Amino acid sequence: MASTQSPPIAAGEEYEVEALRQNDDGDGVAHIRGMTVFIPFLLPGERARVRIEQVEKRFARARLLDRLNDVPDRVQPRCPVFTRCGGCQVQHVAYAAQSAWKEARIRRMAERLGLDTGLVRPIETARTPYRYRNQVQMPVRWNAATQRVEMGFFELGSHDMAVTETCLLIPEAMDDVLRRARWFLTSLGSTAQFVHHVIVRQSSATGDMAVVFALATDDPSVKRSVGRFHAPQVAQVAVTVQPRAHGPVWGPTVHVMKGEDHLEENLCGLRVRWSPRSFLQVQADMAERMYQHVVRAAEIRETDVVIDAYCGIGAMTLLLASHAARAVGVEEVEDAIQDARANAKLNQVRNAEFVVDRVERWLPRFVEAGNRADVLVFDPPRKGVDRAAIEAAAEVNVERLVYVSCNPATLERDLRLLAARGFYVTDMQPFDMFPQTSHVECVVTMRRGL
Repeated sequence: MASTQSPPIAAGEEYEVEALRQNDDGDGVAHIRGMTVFIPFLLPGERARVRIEQVEKRFARARLLDRLNDVPDRVQPRCPVFTRCGGCQVQHVAYAAQSAWKEARIRRMAERLGLDTGLVRPIETARTPYRYRNQVQMPVRWNAATQRVEMGFFELGSHDMAVTETCLLIPEAMDDVLRRARWFLTSLGSTAQFVHHVIVRQSSATGDMAVVFALATDDPSVKRSVGRFHAPQVAQVAVTVQPRAHGPVWGPTVHVMKGEDHLEENLCGLRVRWSPRSFLQVQADMAERMYQHVVRAAEIRETDVVIDAYCGIGAMTLLLASHAARAVGVEEVEDAIQDARANAKLNQVRNAEFVVDRVERWLPRFVEAGNRADVLVFDPPRKGVDRAAIEAAAEVNVERLVYVSCNPATLERDLRLLAARGFYVTDMQPFDMFPQTSHVECVVTMRRGL
């Protein structure tokens, strides 16, 4: 018979607590009457008055009402909407402490996997923990009462907007373009009600920017109106149609209204083109350091065949190809593969080829056709690697596997699956690609067991 015992605490109750540690989301963790309670923005060693807001079966969430002391790792957040905007989680933590916390998360993961924590290298920290992002998606809305466009970011866990003129994670030039876009959209009057996001990307190599307006309508007159936008350093103006203002920002296609059809970036000595829908790491300097680590970790020989799964615009594939006999990049986004093929020509790399397909569909076919590979690089999105691709990785009988992860939770899951199929970890290198946030990148090097 199921227990009908009530939780020991209830929503609305207030308590004085002390945070004992930080969870993986950056929240302080305390215990009240035997129940685990998560408190955003409270650091380990700090005491506070809190109000219980949500009670689940095994944990509760609370709101910080009054902090009673500060610990040395606390700093004053620079952003005016920090704690409201859902983009940053740890801006109130000194950067050295942020980095140590992220490294410790990877070490705890290694322990859970039964690995020697000595396999985890010290985290690669960012040289610029602010103003580092090369892209931003800014929600916008038309305020009918004031006849003005407002910009900001969605508040944590909601679609309410934290209105702001700036984001301290992007360069000031991008900030300036966003403000100009707001003024421009306001000048369009009620036409602006059809714009729900402004996307800005910038090349760190050239300084050129692309501006994409996400529209709720396919109306040609609206497209023409927003397509007239111009600002310093903006080399491309485009539109994408996505009827839903909440959810996926991009529509199925992008229409360039004015200027270039791509930006150009420089990564590890490669010239790479970058179209609006193509993925590129948000921090160019850290991306270079991470790519160089991947190439070293793969220990490629000149006779090797290398597969770069989830290859994006092909920058990593081209770097791997420079050391191998042959490199194959696989990516399901067709625009990215078009960029990758153009990048191979741009850099005169002739031993790299690119395939438009889902990795979990292509890799098993590659194996079934009797092909071989010596090195496999996985660089998946946050959802991790599909199980079919992991099975195929075992079947293709690669000697070396390098896994680039932006999500420790799915990384841990996939490492368990790979271990069950004969791979063992030799090295784990965290990278702080996303300062001020709870996210951490990690590159894991694996070998095939005997």
